Amino acid sequence: MPVSKFRTMTTSLAMAAGLTLAALTAPVASAAPSTGSATGYDRCASPNFCLFENIDGQGRVIGLQGQRGTLPLDFDNITSSIRNRSGQIWSVYTGTNFTGRCLPVSATYTGNVTQYSLNDQISSARPGPCPA
Repeated sequence: MPVSKFRTMTTSLAMAAGLTLAALTAPVASAAPSTGSATGYDRCASPNFCLFENIDGQGRVIGLQGQRGTLPLDFDNITSSIRNRSGQIWSVYTGTNFTGRCLPVSATYTGNVTQYSLNDQISSARPGPCPA
């Protein structure tokens, strides 16, 4: 192979290798990474009153915007935590149709019901304070 052809081929290979290396090490423009789905209490969208299956806003969640004389069967007596994003006081009850023990929930409450000895006991909920 003539020397001039060899130099041209060597130079071309070196340039190709350099371009490949530059392409591999150059920063790639991309969209910001997704933060994924909301977790914990953040799954409760405003203006909902949310009941969570487990403590600290974990497990399944149900969002309410109006009174529920009886929670759905798959949510009756399983609430362990609450987040109130409705902007108003709500009341939760241990019995169906607003009977049994009543716990008023402040308009901005976020927390566990275990501290009130109501873990897995809530059966109904509605906006407004507990009856006097």
